[in-house]
Amino acid sequence: MKHTRQLELFPKRRARQRLQHLPAREVIRKSSRVPHETRPDVTGPIHVVWRIKRGLPDLRTPRGLRRLEGAFRKGKERDGFALLHYSIQHDHLHLMVEVKNRRKLSKGLQALGIRLAKSLNSLWRRKKGHVFAERYFALALEGWRQIWRTVRYILNNGRKHGSWNIRSQPDPFSSGRWYLPWTQLDIRRPMRSPPVMASRTIATFIPWIDVDEVPGPRWQEFATSLSS
Repeated sequence: MKHTRQLELFPKRRARQRLQHLPAREVIRKSSRVPHETRPDVTGPIHVVWRIKRGLPDLRTPRGLRRLEGAFRKGKERDGFALLHYSIQHDHLHLMVEVKNRRKLSKGLQALGIRLAKSLNSLWRRKKGHVFAERYFALALEGWRQIWRTVRYILNNGRKHGSWNIRSQPDPFSSGRWYLPWTQLDIRRPMRSPPVMASRTIATFIPWIDVDEVPGPRWQEFATSLSS
């Protein structure tokens, strides 16, 4: 929990003299769950939770999946930013991204967010309007154990929420069908190009993840803190 941050997607301009102690693009939530002090620059894998605004349609629909997957495919990589995994839930997204620094994280998510918002607004026949909350939650991942738990949490997040329960099959509203260790499973793999990238820095070998596993209570506290 010590690295959980609430960051602003489209930050407002502020006077420089008022922010001498903080990066211009970082907003630290004043809560007991989030540290107040400035942290070193982030690099490597990041777990991002991104919620849509209240009152918008459900994201877990076949047409919504096609729009989101297309936007992921176009925005999965840019300089210093790569999308590694995702899970689409009814009103939020779980992403694992890999970044070079905090600025690349902000710029990469801003560009991806614009793609996603345009695609969803077109689907919902909205000429304009914000889709995502202005702030997202980001957790820097350290060590293969935390990375492994996070990959498991994201790919099987549909089972945690009860929105997917088909045995031996990854949630189609996630990047599980492109998860390399699951290529040996008897699943229908899409012929289209992957909407995610392979990591360039994370070790390719991590312990096996059970496709039918429901993320345990160890992550419940983290998930609850993000929704509060």
